Amino acid sequence: MDTYTSDSGSVSRFAMATGLSPAGREKETTTDSSDRHLLLTLSKHSKAGAGLEFISHFFTSKEHVRLTLMHIPPSQAAVWAEETSYESLDALESQAAAADKKGRLVIDQARRKLVAAGFDKEKIESKVPSVQKSKAHDIVREARKGRYDAVVLGRRPQMGLADVMDQSLCRELLEGLADSISFPVWICRLPEKGRKNVLLCVDGSDPSERMADHTGFILAREPGHTVTVFHVHDPSKSNPLDAEGVIERTVDVLKEAGMPEDRIVTLIQRGANPARLIQEKYDAGNFAAVAIGSAGSGRGFWNKLFVGSVARDVFKELHGAAMWICF
Repeated sequence: MDTYTSDSGSVSRFAMATGLSPAGREKETTTDSSDRHLLLTLSKHSKAGAGLEFISHFFTSKEHVRLTLMHIPPSQAAVWAEETSYESLDALESQAAAADKKGRLVIDQARRKLVAAGFDKEKIESKVPSVQKSKAHDIVREARKGRYDAVVLGRRPQMGLADVMDQSLCRELLEGLADSISFPVWICRLPEKGRKNVLLCVDGSDPSERMADHTGFILAREPGHTVTVFHVHDPSKSNPLDAEGVIERTVDVLKEAGMPEDRIVTLIQRGANPARLIQEKYDAGNFAAVAIGSAGSGRGFWNKLFVGSVARDVFKELHGAAMWICF
């Protein structure tokens, strides 16, 4: 988390001006009657995917969740104009058909697993687009077009951060999403049994407020989960009133997003090392997810998130849970 931002009201002013919530939803979708719509990206290994496993274990009211399963086949080898022939075109068409078939098989396997876990089969859609530009570009394009509440990423267990997806794809994807306020990203580890609730780490920044709005909306219809609003107060950088203000504003945003106050816990802890204190709280609380707004100035998004950032340090030590990131 970054230091407290005195202009934290800018998100609220933007929301009022545009009719959107801080996380970019139309205000009518913040009502308790709305389904939570997630874009779950699937790889050929998604039979053991951490993203699929996480959402299967996390949601306790699965009837309120709508899912779009997306598998993008590998890009095909380019064929130069002078190399074009009936044989080469036939080969490309055959490759495309085979890739589409494999993609639909991946999605069908995932759908069966999700239905068996309790999700409504009528609320599970599928997309197997051909690669138009790159996998990351296509995911970003679909995420923006579909106005999903979150994009879910995850792979097999024992994968490091750079292997959640291949590094170039992850970098391009996240940098693309950084320009949008609408689509938080969930980066999932294979879930551990018994974990529940969300640790919401806040610092008063705009991304932090967007994450609070997102967390409140996701959990509003999830009575099986509480949210712990956690703020690390560094006495050398701000006074206690600032810390109280961050907490109070976050609780207001959570409630505006539909989160019942009786499922909100607040905690302020003094210290100068937010990542370490977040890790200690996560370990002690057995949380299913850690939610963080990723902010910073004068740095590229990739560097903000993965080089020298609190989010990077926390995710490195994270096990059995997911990290939710808002920009």
